[in-house]
Amino acid sequence: MSSSPSKNRRPLVGGAAVALLLIAACARLPGERSEGPRAARSEVEQGPVRVTVVVEPAEVTLSDEPTMTLTIDSRRGVTVEKPLFGEAIGDIRIRGEKQSEPRVKGDRRIVERVFTLEPTRTGSLPIWPIAVTFTDAHDGRSPGGDGKQYTIETEQLTIEVGTTIESRPESLDKLRKEAPPVPLPSTAGWFVWVSVAAVLLLSGGVLVWWLRARRERAALAVLLTPRERADLALRKLRQSGLAERDVKLYYVELTGIVRRYVEETTGIRAPEQTTEEFLREISRQETFPAEQSRRLKDFLESADLVKFAKHEPLAEDIEHSYQRAESLIGFQQHRLPWPEETIA
Repeated sequence: MSSSPSKNRRPLVGGAAVALLLIAACARLPGERSEGPRAARSEVEQGPVRVTVVVEPAEVTLSDEPTMTLTIDSRRGVTVEKPLFGEAIGDIRIRGEKQSEPRVKGDRRIVERVFTLEPTRTGSLPIWPIAVTFTDAHDGRSPGGDGKQYTIETEQLTIEVGTTIESRPESLDKLRKEAPPVPLPSTAGWFVWVSVAAVLLLSGGVLVWWLRARRERAALAVLLTPRERADLALRKLRQSGLAERDVKLYYVELTGIVRRYVEETTGIRAPEQTTEEFLREISRQETFPAEQSRRLKDFLESADLVKFAKHEPLAEDIEHSYQRAESLIGFQQHRLPWPEETIA
């Protein structure tokens, strides 16, 4: 007596369903980022713009270099201003930056920037909120735009910095069995052992020197006052010769030094604000006397001519800008007069 066809098909259908479930569980949608279990993440969205910040790993040691990925996803036709960063975010240095080519997905434009970070001390270190300014233009490319400027700000993130790396001891069962000794040539045995010992001693000495120098640099950065750090940054900028190679980048670094000094001494988040927003906040809080505020306004607005208006400054204009930066952070205010010429 033959079996029913429906009964024969049941095992086949059940096996196919199990296989499909396994494939769905293992699959990942194209374009999804795989974030570590200890990554710190903030994602905010306002109107046509979505900003995502991912720092991974969120638990590191002083010798690690975590990464911070900033992704700006905006509707096509929306103008987004690129956030500017200085040499550090609080107690976390920025070692380098890598920006990929913008990706277009439907009517969305996606820009991703990856920063390599270096913590300078142990403990809980904050990643300050990142502000992104955008304008939703009222034109055919961005239907529904009102032409106004908006600012979207991410949440503050935190990374934990320790001094050692936790490790789990390997099980003794995984160790290989003892291998028999390998005989060395009797004539060269002593030379081989001496060479190995010399290499180990030299490598150990280099490693100790490097770790000590790294700790001393990190400790020095923490012990310096905001004024001393600004002075050191100005001297390094002058010695770098950046003004001769890329004057626009030179002015970005110069204004960044002054903004970080103001931020560390007043609490205003200067690096994440536009010049207009920064000056408006200083005026609202009455942070400086009127004369000092005027000098800061002249310095920042004149520097913007070089950074955004493609103005080509002369050599004396560059020197005046440097002297104004020194005067603003208070290093040479008693022996250097304020240059009244227009900064380029």
